[in-house]
Amino acid sequence: LFRSIPESLLRGLKALADPTRLRILRYLADGPQTPTQLARILRLRAPTVIHHLMALRMAGLVQVTLSSQGDRHYATRLEGFYTTQDQLEKFVNGE
Repeated sequence: LFRSIPESLLRGLKALADPTRLRILRYLADGPQTPTQLARILRLRAPTVIHHLMALRMAGLVQVTLSSQGDRHYATRLEGFYTTQDQLEKFVNGE
């Protein structure tokens, strides 16, 4: 019996499969960062970092908040990891 793969599971796994995104998540584990801060750390252009942050956000793995100055700060969203893990486990187990 073929089961369709949930779109949210695919988004989460695709986001996690990219080495740059994994590096971003590692740096965000130390605390919220702006795209400019991440670009400096990763030695990438800010638009490239923003592209990766959007993929992580769409997968529910990061969240964004605005500072009082209007800067966007990104942080890991642990619930997103747990959701992706739970969906993968249910899919593999045929639930």
